Formats: sequence, structure tokens, C-alpha cells
Amino acid sequence: MSSPDPYAVIAEHYAAEHDDWDDDLPMYAHLAERAGGPILDLACGTARVGTALAAAGFEVHGIDASPALLAIARRRAAERGLEIELEQGDMRRLSSGVRFGAVFCALDSFLHLGSTQDQLDTLDGVKGVLEPGGILAVDVFNPALDRLAAWDGVLRTQDGSTDAEGTAVTHFVSWEVDPGAQRIDALHIYDALSVDGRVRRMVARMPLRYVHRFELELALRCAGFEQIETYGSWTLDPYDGTGDRLIAVATKP
Repeated sequence: MSSPDPYAVIAEHYAAEHDDWDDDLPMYAHLAERAGGPILDLACGTARVGTALAAAGFEVHGIDASPALLAIARRRAAERGLEIELEQGDMRRLSSGVRFGAVFCALDSFLHLGSTQDQLDTLDGVKGVLEPGGILAVDVFNPALDRLAAWDGVLRTQDGSTDAEGTAVTHFVSWEVDPGAQRIDALHIYDALSVDGRVRRMVARMPLRYVHRFELELALRCAGFEQIETYGSWTLDPYDGTGDRLIAVATKP
């Protein structure tokens, strides 16, 4: 039996929240130009990255485990007249008849992999679908100790918006951090307050396993990647441990 889709109840709000999230798109456009296509948007979600690259003229494929997010991705690609090959699947069991110039795993999606073996299986599959000389980019948050400590057990507001019907939606997040397991149990709460004062609450739990720089680099080397570059921002500043992001770009020999 397949696992329930944790995004099912929050998919539309999650998608709306990321509509204007484009700070990382110039980085992916730069890497796509560097590598050439086709491009695989791995754990693509609503294909936010993939649709931007398709609009720029690249051949784009996407894979994700969430039917709810993929439905939004297909709808949005159709609305924009973009052709993107979208598939539901498990990134740990990646296979494709297409050979890609680049594979991008954006905005913490890699953290859904719950074990070292899951990570290695995914990286091995990515290497298998890349062209020789193709690149993989993985973008996750930088697990600085002060940030983990500050957010552990705290309910914080992540985003707020108002939809076309005047419903105010507030997104709250709470983390329970287990440093020994490098695990975060993330609770996402979306409260929708309609104009008549009624509140509808949507809740989703997301287990995440965060990774550190040298751990990620070692996993990439174990999977057979070379020329591993590590950055601390979407503008590809060198990683020094102080920024918000941990971005690894690696090449298949």
C-alpha cells in the first residue's frame, strides 16, 4: 500500500505560498546554461523550477511522489502552454530512458530522504540518468546549530497571504529537532480565516533529515561524483557555514 500524500491537504496553499519564490531561479538558469539540457527537476513539487526553465526554452522533465503537487504542476504548465514531462515516482528508485544534462533538487527536497541509504540510492540513480559530464545541484538549508536551537519547539509564523475570495491564510511551522538522528519533525499549520470569521485549519507533518556539508560531499563522492563545488547562497557565494543555504554542485565523470 502506498503512503498517504502529506501534501494532499495543503497543496494549494503550499503552491500559492511559493508563487513568487524566485530568488533561486537565476542560479538554476545559470547551471542549466552551463550543463545544457535536458533538465530533470527532481522532487519537483509544483515544478516551480521546471516551469521557469521550460519557459526559457529547455526540455524539462519532472518527478515527484505527491499526486497533489503534480496535479498543480500539470495544470500550471498547461495554463502557460509549456510542455513538461511530469511523472509520479520515488526519487530513491530513479530510472529513465532519457539522459539528462543536469538534475536539480531544489529547496530542501533532498531532506525528505530519511536515511543515508536513501540518499545514496537517490544519488546513484541520479548518476545513472545523467550524461557523462552532466551536473547535479542539491539545495538544502544550512543546519547551523544556533538556528536549529532557536527553532526547536517554537511555533513560528512562516507566511501570510489573502486569496481572491478575501480569505486570509496564515502558515505556522513548528520543529521538533532530534540532533542525534539529524531529524526534524516539522508540523505545518495553515489557518484560513474567511471574511465571515470562520477558520479552517489544515495540518501536515513532514519528517526531514538534515545534512551537513562534509556529509553531503562524502555521499556525492561515494556515489561516484567528481568536481564537487559547495556554495552558501543562491548567488553561488563560497560556503563558509554562516549563510542560510548549503548548495552542492557535482559532476558525473
